Amino acid sequence: MPQNDRHRTRVVPIEYKEDEQLELLPLTERVTLVLVNSGSAAILINEKMHHISAPCVLCISPYIRIKIMNKHHWSAQAFSFNPTFLNSKLTFEALSINKFDNLEDAHDRNLLTMFLNHTDHFSGVLQIPSSMYLRILEWVSTIGTETFAQSDGMWTCRIRRYLLQCLFLIEDLYVEMSKNNFQDPPNYHKEPVQIALEFIHVNYQNEIYLNDLCQIVKLNRTSLNRQFKQQTGLTAMDYLNDHRIKIACETLVHTNLKISELAEACGFQYETYFIKKFKKKMEVSPSEYRKNEWNRLGG
Repeated sequence: MPQNDRHRTRVVPIEYKEDEQLELLPLTERVTLVLVNSGSAAILINEKMHHISAPCVLCISPYIRIKIMNKHHWSAQAFSFNPTFLNSKLTFEALSINKFDNLEDAHDRNLLTMFLNHTDHFSGVLQIPSSMYLRILEWVSTIGTETFAQSDGMWTCRIRRYLLQCLFLIEDLYVEMSKNNFQDPPNYHKEPVQIALEFIHVNYQNEIYLNDLCQIVKLNRTSLNRQFKQQTGLTAMDYLNDHRIKIACETLVHTNLKISELAEACGFQYETYFIKKFKKKMEVSPSEYRKNEWNRLGG
């Protein structure tokens, strides 16, 4: 069931299961990432038989039908989440229309393709190589620990980061599998800006310089900024600051962190610089924004 946040009065639409047996899936209003650690199984997904074996992942949407035929030495863990946990714009209603004006929202929507766009060629089952499995296992296990421990007010932000890292890896695997099956998934050629966006979304809390992004995408500063402006209307570093402010807004509403702690967690080295950038973007101070949103939400 969804988690009650011990640090703030709210329910977080996520759930982690250390021992996932598939019997209760799919879940209403949540997608589920299942990591199969050992064993094998025969399952029907939308009446189509799949023989799966570890290591693999299952990307399950609320709209499919699952029937377990048999399992052998089965061990799996699962993380379920409402897409709004990744991005508040990703409601199931918006996802069904599949129209997003903001590039960041459209990019985040693509991360859910493996869950929501099942076809005759792909039913949400992906075999994963051992090297990738070890990384995903580490991240999913950390997600499980954070879900139960809620060690501090930033627990949901850490889970979101680890989840994004898992989804980026799985997305790459999905794209490669699609190419091998002679499919051409729309919008899945990763251009330099998309690669830079993924890096920013995962690493925004760390120091990031323009040269870092240029090295990752193998473009010079002028070319990268020109492409960023074409696709986002912002330079790469302006986009980074805007994304950090977006994360700060969510964190202000959903945590009790001090402004200095929040600034550092969002990637700003200095509290004064964070407040200056926040006020320029949001037209109120971080403290005023938090107070206004808490009043609006009845918190």
